[in-house]
Amino acid sequence: MNNKTIAAMFIIVIAVVAVGVYGYITYVAPSSANDTLTIMAASSLSNSMNATAAEFEKRHPNVKVQIQYGGSGDLISQITQLNKTPNIMASADYGLIDKSLMPDFATWNLKYAKNEMVIAYTDKSTNASQINSDNWYQILAQDDVKFGITDPNSAPAGYRAVMMIQLANSYYNNTTIFDDLITSNTAITSKENGTGFVISSPSNLNPSDKVQSRPNVRDTLTLLQSGSVDYAFVYKSDAQQAGGDIKYLELPDELKLSNTSFESTYKEIKLVQFSDESGNKTKTITLTPIVYGITILTNAPEKDLAIEFMELLLSNEGQTISQNNYIDPIAPAIPTADSTGIPSQLNQYITAPA
Repeated sequence: MNNKTIAAMFIIVIAVVAVGVYGYITYVAPSSANDTLTIMAASSLSNSMNATAAEFEKRHPNVKVQIQYGGSGDLISQITQLNKTPNIMASADYGLIDKSLMPDFATWNLKYAKNEMVIAYTDKSTNASQINSDNWYQILAQDDVKFGITDPNSAPAGYRAVMMIQLANSYYNNTTIFDDLITSNTAITSKENGTGFVISSPSNLNPSDKVQSRPNVRDTLTLLQSGSVDYAFVYKSDAQQAGGDIKYLELPDELKLSNTSFESTYKEIKLVQFSDESGNKTKTITLTPIVYGITILTNAPEKDLAIEFMELLLSNEGQTISQNNYIDPIAPAIPTADSTGIPSQLNQYITAPA
């Protein structure tokens, strides 16, 4: 075999190896690469979101879903003020997405699930055998009773609980309920403004020994589980998911905040977050029904994966997952008024624009 033949064979071998390597890089490498889908979500969605993420990962073996849970207001502030960029944001108050993320960070928002406010307790809670939907505010006002609320400046569960207590004044025709439970035990105050009430929630809530506060609803429920408080204002789904010794009192329809037919009454109650400060921190919240909103951020790094996740979440299977985890889906989902640019893949799961 002469030198020319050996050289030709060597070139052929190199070419074959090169083609093989190229084929591996082009076709094998992408299938073995791992993508990460990041989500921020309200703490009360943790069980349903975790279950949905598990199903999504089963269908996408090379995708890892990472979810950060917390108070919706705190999470949104991380997006708007700290430049965090999750792919998906799910808020316990759909209005926060409209007010804080649209149009600069997102162009659409879907109302996709709902919940209700309850008062959680255990058999060890003081006077647990006596509490009912007619006297709960009297039980909580007793000197030997402690209760927990979520921080109104951090999460919707907090400001909704405080505003619901103000609404209770009218429902029970008793002008002392808010003062007895909130004003007397925290730095939170309320004033009538002619059309309703405006509640001021300062940075330092300065709670008395009677009241304990935590930044999200799950941590508030933990206060009850640990025996630090006798009662806690939480979402029904959190109380149901907790199981064990946790029981809960359902409130009258007008106060559970899940019935949209009372929305005009709810709008009479407002709360100013960080009322003692100025600038971007201070926000005025209007009481609305407990409806979750969800969106994909405009600059989502994994937008295609985010759309696929949303398709699963809004599908019949996704709705079943939510129901199995005590979140009540809204089907079809409802775009908020200013929503534009909703991905066409989601059209089958939402109501047509008005």
